[in-house]
Amino acid sequence: MKKIAPVVLFCTIAACASLNLSSRPQAAVERLGIDSLSLRDITLAMDVGITNPYPIALKLQDVRLVFFVESHQMFRSDTKKGLRIKAVGKETTTFRINLKYADIMKIVQEYTQREYLNCVADITIVIPLPKLKGVIDDDLTFRYKKEIKIPAIKPSVRIANFKVHMPTRAQIEESLSRTAKRAADPNQVYGMFSDILSGKRPSGIIDPDDLDLKLKVDFDIELKNQTRARLGFSDVGYDFAVNGSPLLSGTTRDVSQGGSGTTISVSNTFSSRALGSSVLQAFRAKTGRYTLKGRTMVTLPASISQSPVTLNFDESGAFNLQ
Repeated sequence: MKKIAPVVLFCTIAACASLNLSSRPQAAVERLGIDSLSLRDITLAMDVGITNPYPIALKLQDVRLVFFVESHQMFRSDTKKGLRIKAVGKETTTFRINLKYADIMKIVQEYTQREYLNCVADITIVIPLPKLKGVIDDDLTFRYKKEIKIPAIKPSVRIANFKVHMPTRAQIEESLSRTAKRAADPNQVYGMFSDILSGKRPSGIIDPDDLDLKLKVDFDIELKNQTRARLGFSDVGYDFAVNGSPLLSGTTRDVSQGGSGTTISVSNTFSSRALGSSVLQAFRAKTGRYTLKGRTMVTLPASISQSPVTLNFDESGAFNLQ
């Protein structure tokens, strides 16, 4: 059997060579589009399709990419991709290209005056072929240039009007009735929460963790894009943390547009059990650090994207409490 195997292999390659005379593997960039956005970067998706007419499997050797933004070279890469293309078949693989807006701003003049940026992807695809002297001597190389427009984004994000509302005595009594601390004086507990929310050090009437008291909070996320691009969306899912401690999760549809700015209004509740030391510190100092993570869908012109694009939020900074 060991002596026969090379002959079988040669026959297979010979069959491949005969097919090569009328049909060769083909590679094409089937799509270059926007995969997702954030306020700090953009990710593009590039689909590369390989058709293999040969009776043996092939492998995609590499994809070389030179990317330009407004005629300025942004980067070049040589991505090794061991994609296996089955015999007499087709495979498609997706490459993702991440661009940082901070890097784009360095090479595009008058960036803030731009709405969309013209980009060009210069793509070279290499497919290695079995070598048969005089029949197949070289690998197959395909080259494409694809154009795409991306929105210009330079955001500022601010948390404003952050206010936690004082619970009522009735709410405190109802919460106490569901705990082992039901004998605690509701008036004293009311005074304790009044001290907490006003930034005073409360007397140790009860540990807030012993209650599941719902505290109402309102605040605005003020988003302004400092370019001419408009980011329109209708709802936002969010996770909001204070001084590193998770506080709120939810979805808001209270979104208002005005000029280049967007105000996302949040009204939600959190449990008194979330009043750990880091959150209490923010109340005492009347300031803290926030982390906002979330997601929405933005609609771009049809010439740029036929379907809504995911916009991810991952922002942090300082904010004040009322």
